[in-house]
Amino acid sequence: MTKKALAFSCSPRAEKGTTELLLGAFLLGYREGGGKARVINPYKQNIAPCKGCFKCWTKTPGKCVIEDDMKGILDDIQSADDIIFATPVYHYTMTEGMKRLIERTMPLLEPRISVDTEGRTTHARIGPRGQRAVLVSTCGFPELEVFDPLRETFARICRMMEWRPQGEVLRTMSGLLMSKDPRARENSAGYLQMVARAGRMFSEGTPIDARYRSYLEQELLPKDEFLRIVNEWF
Repeated sequence: MTKKALAFSCSPRAEKGTTELLLGAFLLGYREGGGKARVINPYKQNIAPCKGCFKCWTKTPGKCVIEDDMKGILDDIQSADDIIFATPVYHYTMTEGMKRLIERTMPLLEPRISVDTEGRTTHARIGPRGQRAVLVSTCGFPELEVFDPLRETFARICRMMEWRPQGEVLRTMSGLLMSKDPRARENSAGYLQMVARAGRMFSEGTPIDARYRSYLEQELLPKDEFLRIVNEWF
């Protein structure tokens, strides 16, 4: 059975940025593995901020009162096998576009508070549960720890939405992916091939485990060389 992925490209720079470049490589592999993928950028959609009115829980259960593109996106989430979120790190977390989209998923949750299998209070998911989820992210700094707040937040989102986290593709020094420096271009090309392989593995049912992540998270260039190249841009 062909898997269907719904990928959210949550960079305001869209195709001009490294996040969409990274996501594109991952989805290339996903499609090579036999899956189908649709990409949505919240910055190109009419998605209003959540009003916090709770009417999707009290007045029109399961339906947001805001009439915009989010209604169709919620339907797409419900029908997808795999959910992929791609975002650059902005101030140590996700972009505003990704946060706005996540907040509008309230109609997919039960209003009543319940307790999950790990003893945590939550709002149970309405509809399909156990969809697979992957986080794809980029940051400009060379330290991997920059992703820590985003990773923790995404893990909690997955728990709330009852998605099954299947790994992460995290790219430090992301500016090098579009650098004209010969070594950076060569290393970036090889790296994107590895990302495509991760997408293919995911499509075929294999999570992006710690072992493969260790390859994906290697530095593209030594830190001192990276700093020299980056600072020359300014």
